[in-house]
Amino acid sequence: MATTSDQESQNEFSDSDSDSIDSNQTDDGQTHLPEKILAEVVRPTTFDVPQIWYLIKWEDCALLRSSWEGIDFAENFPDIILADWEAEKKRQLEGKSKPLDLEAFHQALKDLESAERARRRIRRLRSKVSRVLSIAAA
Repeated sequence: MATTSDQESQNEFSDSDSDSIDSNQTDDGQTHLPEKILAEVVRPTTFDVPQIWYLIKWEDCALLRSSWEGIDFAENFPDIILADWEAEKKRQLEGKSKPLDLEAFHQALKDLESAERARRRIRRLRSKVSRVLSIAAA
C-alpha cells in the first residue's frame, strides 16, 4: 500500500536482485498465489531505466512472509492484482487510504528474523545439553 522511491527502500535491493526469485514457493513447501500488492518501489539503474519492485502479500501466508518481486515476475500475476494495485495507488493519492509504513514493515522483519535466530540457538543448545546429559547418564 505504498509507493516510494526513497533511498532507504532502494537499499533493500542489491544488483544481484535483478532476477526475481520464485517466491511463491515458501518454507512450508507449498505454492502460494499472490493475494495483493502492498507496496511499490522504483529503483534507478545505471542505464537510467527504472526498475520496479512490488511487495507481494501471498495467499495463506502471514504479512511478514510477503516478498519483493520484480516487474518481470509481476507480469505473470492475474490482471486483477495489478488493477487492484493501481486503484489502491489512486486511493492513496486521494488520501482515502494510507500507504504501508515500509520502515515499520522492515523493522518487523528484522525483529522476526532475530527471534527466529534466537529460537534456533536455543534449540541447538537444548540438543547439546541433552546429548551431554545422555552421555553423563550412561
